[in-house]
Amino acid sequence: MRIGICCGIGQLADANAAGYAYAEMAVTGVLIPEASEAEFAPHRAAVLASPIPVDAFNCFVPGHIKVTGPEVDRDRVRAYMEVALRRTHECGASIVVFGSGGARAMPAGFPKPKARVQYLDAVRIAGDIGGKYGITIVLEPLLARADNLFNFVSEGAAFVDALEHPQVKLLTDLYHFEAGGEPYSAIVAAGARFGHVHLATPSIPETGEGKVYDFRGFLGALQQAGYDGRLSVEDNPGLLGKTGEDYAAAIAAVRAYVESQLPVTA
Repeated sequence: MRIGICCGIGQLADANAAGYAYAEMAVTGVLIPEASEAEFAPHRAAVLASPIPVDAFNCFVPGHIKVTGPEVDRDRVRAYMEVALRRTHECGASIVVFGSGGARAMPAGFPKPKARVQYLDAVRIAGDIGGKYGITIVLEPLLARADNLFNFVSEGAAFVDALEHPQVKLLTDLYHFEAGGEPYSAIVAAGARFGHVHLATPSIPETGEGKVYDFRGFLGALQQAGYDGRLSVEDNPGLLGKTGEDYAAAIAAVRAYVESQLPVTA
């Protein structure tokens, strides 16, 4: 398993110095799909000049571009995704995380079965475009307060199976997974469907007091599922954002901690 970190352009050097294998960044903040090519150009240059590879992007679709509900505009969704995924490719990344709770959240009273059909349609569009650029779309279950469409690995696995799309896989995120209370057996059962993983920020002396996550149990379940890919540390529940000038030392300590929790391989 390779350990990466979610960060901004200004933090790439720190991530590299801390020993991370790759960085993960935000589509909306770095690729800025609704901005012009001229506005995007310096972002692309900064990513390509990074001392650490940028393998993945998250925050795929902004909340004002709906993929469920009565206001869905498929042409707008497709056009946005085309730019976002082309720019992902131009920056050398191959994974895009489709969490986007605001975009996929169902309006009050909207029928959930219809919303799921709409969501899968949007995922299929993303997968088709991703296929042109060698990009895998990974579906992220989110905790209930962030999304009312789907919250569990088991649901995401069913979506992947329903789509049967070569560019669509599943993600699990320690932060959201523990919030949902789903058993580790769901991770084991998802098996080869996984294409990417997010980790919460651990509560260690360098990051401060916070929730104690079961890294060993989570990572052990992934090992049982046969997963041996990327693990991106994401700043949930917000501990790294409080480290200030100590950020560089904190992320180095986080990487070392995660490494210490990895399952022992034969």
